[in-house]
Amino acid sequence: MGDNLKVDLHLHTTASDGTWGPEKLVSKIKNAGIGLFAVTDHDSTENLTEVAGQARELDLGFIKGVEINTSYQQRNYHILGLGVDPANHELQALLTMNRQLMEEKDDESIRYLEGKYPGVSFSEYQVYMNHRERGGWKAFNYLMDKQLCNSHQDFFRLFDGWGNPFEKLTFAAPGEAAAAIYLAGGVSILAHPGASFYDPDYQSLILWMIGEGIQGIECYHPENSQEITDYCLKTCEANHLAITGGSDCHGDFVANRCLGYPDLALSQLKLDGIAINWG
Repeated sequence: MGDNLKVDLHLHTTASDGTWGPEKLVSKIKNAGIGLFAVTDHDSTENLTEVAGQARELDLGFIKGVEINTSYQQRNYHILGLGVDPANHELQALLTMNRQLMEEKDDESIRYLEGKYPGVSFSEYQVYMNHRERGGWKAFNYLMDKQLCNSHQDFFRLFDGWGNPFEKLTFAAPGEAAAAIYLAGGVSILAHPGASFYDPDYQSLILWMIGEGIQGIECYHPENSQEITDYCLKTCEANHLAITGGSDCHGDFVANRCLGYPDLALSQLKLDGIAINWG
């Protein structure tokens, strides 16, 4: 292990909305020259055990992670948990609740669109078989097959005038997610503070999140401007917070989210307290 070790600490698999299963992901990690990585599926730890085994076989450093949906002031925020124990009951209870909310949201969304587009049928949707390797989620893929959308941006445009389905949900508060991550032995990280769906006043948001117990910030991310990255780095140093970064790669699902970009070395990060499984 050296300071120049290439790192990517934000990756998705078929356990949520990525297109790569564990074996394919780890193979691509190895081929990309990445020596330390984390899998952080949305509200799921399903593939972590298999990924850990694959990483061990290829002598790669691996961090067990998760990305949790949270709600604050009618906005959706994502909290990464790095170094978590997937067997922790409190963490799994929160993740199960979030997945149930997402399923209810998808049902409500399809019912809404059923009244708007003649080809959409909720009864048909209920028996629709979703193939995870396509990426995305069940409602998205169903609507793609109905030729109503071709990207996740198109999906959300279908709800113009009705509202973003994600913002109609009330997930756990960020502080609750941070507490669950702590109980699971992990470190809570505010994901992609430059995300377009976050409050644009990122400075106030970050300070509020620190007050809620967030232990680190994803300073490096494709959606973070240089201004945001610089602010996050200064804030982490001033408050002794973890510094992380990653590509947020979803395999072939999300354009412009490429494995290993931004190009990060271990020396640029601060991972104190995060459990790392070294191959």
